[in-house]
Amino acid sequence: MLQRKTPLVPISVIKAIDASSMFAQGDTVLVAFSGGPDSTALVHILDLQSQRYGISLHLAYLNHRLRGRESDAEQDFVERTAKRLGLPLETRALSEEEAERVSARSIESQARAIRLEFLKNAARAVGAQKIATGHTFDDHVETLLMRLFTGTGPDGFAGIRAISGVFVRPLIETPKKDLLKFLSDNSIDYVQDSTNLSSDFLRNRVRGHLIPSIVKTFGPHAPSKLASFSRIVTAEADVVKEMAAGAYRDARCEVDGRPALLVDALKSMKPAVRNRVLKLLLSEMNFPEQSIYSQHIASIAALAVSRNSQARAKLPGGMNVARKGDVIVFGGPDAAHDAYPPFRCGLMVPGQVPIPFTNLSMSARIVDVPAHAIPANRTEALLDADVCLACGRELIVRSLEPQDTFVPLGMTQRVRVSEFLKKRKAPQSERLNYPLVTRQDGKVLWVVRQRIDDEARITESASSGLLLSLRRVQDT
Repeated sequence: MLQRKTPLVPISVIKAIDASSMFAQGDTVLVAFSGGPDSTALVHILDLQSQRYGISLHLAYLNHRLRGRESDAEQDFVERTAKRLGLPLETRALSEEEAERVSARSIESQARAIRLEFLKNAARAVGAQKIATGHTFDDHVETLLMRLFTGTGPDGFAGIRAISGVFVRPLIETPKKDLLKFLSDNSIDYVQDSTNLSSDFLRNRVRGHLIPSIVKTFGPHAPSKLASFSRIVTAEADVVKEMAAGAYRDARCEVDGRPALLVDALKSMKPAVRNRVLKLLLSEMNFPEQSIYSQHIASIAALAVSRNSQARAKLPGGMNVARKGDVIVFGGPDAAHDAYPPFRCGLMVPGQVPIPFTNLSMSARIVDVPAHAIPANRTEALLDADVCLACGRELIVRSLEPQDTFVPLGMTQRVRVSEFLKKRKAPQSERLNYPLVTRQDGKVLWVVRQRIDDEARITESASSGLLLSLRRVQDT
């Protein structure tokens, strides 16, 4: 058992807690405990420092029941650790039905959502003011790289913040190797999650392949420099955010009970401030953040400088934005709207995922097929599984992006998907956000209901097929 004044606690943890004033005297802190090395180190470090900060700890564990006996052994370890340390523990295990729903969809995103809900409910139950999670410096760098290459703005490039509402992350400045040394030096056991070794997940590939390659190319300090750049971007983004809040108050008005912005005020703003002002208004209207793309912001901003005082723009979900003289008015359904709102979600193979804002779902499963087999209807696609899963077992179901290209089945030339849809006479309202299935590297596999990519077709060399099915939710 560790001594309370052990000198082996990584100093970076203490600095992170103090720099952000994470805890107040008398706080009850709910600690997310999975039994892995990061959360195990977090529990022991906070237990050692609890008197220093005047906090009391309460542990919380969620058993996702996705790894059979391994999950049961993990829960047993967590319960024994809590008992040995004399700390209260909140636990919950998913029902079989819940576990099946998680495994049938994007495991990472679904599990994360359930875990966050569990932690918030547990915090309310025990009266905790803070929820501490075991995110490390390594997690922060991985998140930065994932967001950088999948697309993000200044806010997203903040990575994992030390404090986000009630969530605090004492280990966010501490490399994983330092935590492993802490555990080793103090003979503290922990468990390993076998899924952390699987290359099916993007984060694992970033951790196991991309970051080592970056370190090899740019040196061991490259991750720290990336994190430093993130702090600079975040600090500047926070300043712009404050400016935008004031500008928003000055520009905000109402027309016929609908939110609006003054044209002259928008014209006087710097582009970075103006874009945030537009996002603030859309957020006020509960417009889904994941559906706000740069082209939508640009189309609204264009109304302010348009010579047409009656110009209009359309947003996903049936929202109209209209210029009415010296104001831009938001809201009101577009009766002609027939488009898919922008969306992006993961689809594990095998598995199923609902398409946001629609009553449709996409499913995927491996099947045995004869060469050159073709589905009988437009709501299914049969592809070469080896080609489709070359980047891992998670596919992406998302809306069309301007740069998307593919080689339509039976053709030899690569074409833009948008031009292909135009020639196929797809309605113009659909073409902006048409649904696609792609690999993690962005390769388009299926333009839904239209055509698969020629490279992904079933041939005699295909070892197995991948069957994609589009279904109405009530039919699944």
